[in-house]
Amino acid sequence: MTEDVQEEKGLNSRLLYPEKSVWAVFWFAILGALAFLGNIYFLGNQWKPPVSSPPANRLFNRQASFNLETDADYLFKYEKITNPHQKIEFAKKEDIADFALALRDLAYGRRSSPVRILHYGDSILTTDELSGRVRYVLQRKFGDAGHGFVLLAKPWQWYNHLGVEQGGTIDKWDIRPFTSAPVKDGIYGLGGVAFLAQRGKNARAWVQTATEGDQGRVVSWFDVSYLEQPGGGSFDIFTDAATQLTIQTDGPDKKIKHHRVQVHLGQSRLRVVSNNDGKLRLFGIIMETGEPGVVYDSLAINGARATALARFDEKHWIEEIRYRDPSLIILMMGANEGANRYLNLEQYRADFRNILTTITSARPNASCLVVGPLDQAMKKPTGGLGSKKMPAKLSRVQKEAAFETGCAFFDTYNAMGGEGSMARWATSGLGGGDFIHPTKSGAQTIGNWLAEALLHAYQSHGKK
Repeated sequence: MTEDVQEEKGLNSRLLYPEKSVWAVFWFAILGALAFLGNIYFLGNQWKPPVSSPPANRLFNRQASFNLETDADYLFKYEKITNPHQKIEFAKKEDIADFALALRDLAYGRRSSPVRILHYGDSILTTDELSGRVRYVLQRKFGDAGHGFVLLAKPWQWYNHLGVEQGGTIDKWDIRPFTSAPVKDGIYGLGGVAFLAQRGKNARAWVQTATEGDQGRVVSWFDVSYLEQPGGGSFDIFTDAATQLTIQTDGPDKKIKHHRVQVHLGQSRLRVVSNNDGKLRLFGIIMETGEPGVVYDSLAINGARATALARFDEKHWIEEIRYRDPSLIILMMGANEGANRYLNLEQYRADFRNILTTITSARPNASCLVVGPLDQAMKKPTGGLGSKKMPAKLSRVQKEAAFETGCAFFDTYNAMGGEGSMARWATSGLGGGDFIHPTKSGAQTIGNWLAEALLHAYQSHGKK
C-alpha cells in the first residue's frame, strides 16, 4: 500500500470518528441520564404511560353540543350535562320521574335491583348500533347488570346484539315475526318473534357472553321464555358444564313460561335443543348478572310499524312487559310509516295513542318515551335531494300522542337538522343509500344524542 493511500485512510478515519466528538457524545449521555434520574428523585416521575380507556369511537361527533375526545373523557370527567344536543320534551316533568328517580336510587346505592329499559324499534334498531350506544353509556356510568333480552336466534341476517354472541340451526326453525309471518294467536313473547319447531326438525340455538369488549362479559343467570300449550313437546338446556335440563311444554292452556338457569358469575354459554317430540314455540333468552346496574333490552322488529304492535295478543304482551319490570319503555318506530306518503295521519294518531295506552297500562310506574322518526330524503324532479313530507308530519303527530298519554318525546327529526338533513347525512357518511336508514356511524350518533338526553333528564329532574 502506498504512503498516499495510507495517509488518505488515516484522514478519513479521523474525519469519521474524531476523538472530541466521541467524548462529547459520552458526556452528553451521562448528563442526560443524571437529569432523568434527578427528575424522578426530586419531582416524581412526570412521564406516565397513557391510561387505558374504552374503545376509541367517539361519544359525540363534531355536530354535537360539545366535543369530547374519547368516551372516557365524557364518562369520567363530565358529571353534569347542561346543554344536550337535543333535550327530551315533556308535557309534565313527572312523565320521566320514575326513570330519573330509579337511576338516582341506583347511583346512591339505595337500589339492589337493576334499572331495566325496554326499547322497541323497527329495522333501524336491528343492528343494535343505536341502542348499543345508549346501553354502553348508561352501563359505563351506572354499572353493567347484564345484556338483557335477545331473540332465540337471528330472524334476519343483519340482526345483531352488541356484547352477545349467538347462533343455531336457523333453517330448522319456523321463524314467525308478527310483521311478515304472523301466528294466529298473536303470542310472540316480549320480542315480537316466535320460533316454532315441529317433529323431525333438529332445531338448535345458542347464546353466550361476549368474548371481547368492555361489556357483556359476564352473566349469572339465563332466562328462557317459551309457550306452554296442549300437545307441547320438550327441549333440553345445556350450559358450560354440560348440565342438562329437560323442559316439558305440554299444558292445558296456552301460557308463556320462563325457566331461569343459574350459572357461576362469569363468561358462560347456554344451548337449547329441540327433542322433536311435539309442538314447540320459544321466544328469547334474557341474560343478567344479578347485580345492580342498567339492563337495556333492544327489541327490534324488522319492517314494523307502531300500529302493527296491535297484532300482539294484548294479555300476553302485557304480562311479558310486567315480567321485565322496566323503569323506562321506549318506542321508536317511523321508518316505514314515513315512507308512506298516503298515510292517514288522523287514523294513525288514534292507533298510535292506543298502543301507547297499552304500554303505559302494562307498567304504570314506568316512564314512557317516544323517539320520533328520522328525516327521509328523495330525489327531486329538478335534481338533487329533498326531504319527504311525511316524516315531519309524523314527528308532530307522535309528539302530540305522546303528551296525551303521559309519555315524553325525543325529536330525532330536529336533532338531525330538520328538513333536508337526511340529504346532508347521505353525503357525509351518516345516512344510508336508501335515504331512510342511517349508516353505522349515523346510528351511533343518534344513540349518543339519546344517551346524552337521558342523562340530562336524570341530572336535571327535580331541580329548578
